[in-house]
Amino acid sequence: MNRDGSLIRVYEVLVTIGSSYLAINSFFASSLYDSVSQLINRVLAMYNIQTVSTTDVTKIVPLMVSAIVFLVVIYDYAIGKPENMIDIYEINLVLISPEALSFSKLNWMNLIQKPQILEPTRSSATVFLTGVVILVGYISLLFTSRFKETSHELVERGADHVRVQEIFVKQSVLAIGLVFASALLSVMVYVSIPFVCNILASSISKISYSYLVLGILAVAIFSVTLFFFYNEQRTTD
Repeated sequence: MNRDGSLIRVYEVLVTIGSSYLAINSFFASSLYDSVSQLINRVLAMYNIQTVSTTDVTKIVPLMVSAIVFLVVIYDYAIGKPENMIDIYEINLVLISPEALSFSKLNWMNLIQKPQILEPTRSSATVFLTGVVILVGYISLLFTSRFKETSHELVERGADHVRVQEIFVKQSVLAIGLVFASALLSVMVYVSIPFVCNILASSISKISYSYLVLGILAVAIFSVTLFFFYNEQRTTD
């Protein structure tokens, strides 16, 4: 493997560890984890189990969960197939979901009259950036794993290994660059939303039935997007 290939491998390792660490950190920072910890402590106290204190639970459980998650993530990364990369993303998505859902206007825990189970504990910017890093890692790993599979198939068919490696590096660099550009665009949109909302609020507030106008506009944009998407798929087929 040449120097560029080694750098891509280092990038994969860093983004795998980094995104998984942020996902685990998000789960332990969520109000859901705090509620579960309190429930475990109450159950232990109910059965007079004195060997495990509250402090011990809050130390042992994070270590156990972190160890299990990292073992699964390392295994999936070592296998390196696209479906294994999807597994890494799904694990991270499950871990970040409680904190992401805490910002939802629909508090699902109201259904069981326990709204405090899903409440924000960190800023929305922190959670958003965590999600961006996880998505950047997932998409990058998915693309590079698919490029690797294609490269192995080409080599097995008799293609020159050096030439295939060069193509793999160029494809990977291009894909990673596009992923970072998309992430940067997402961050810019996130930062600009409050300013855009303030500008629109003053303009739309003067319009009667403003929610209806926005709803029709959203449906129109969504319909146009679906139209282009299905035409694109039909052209590809």
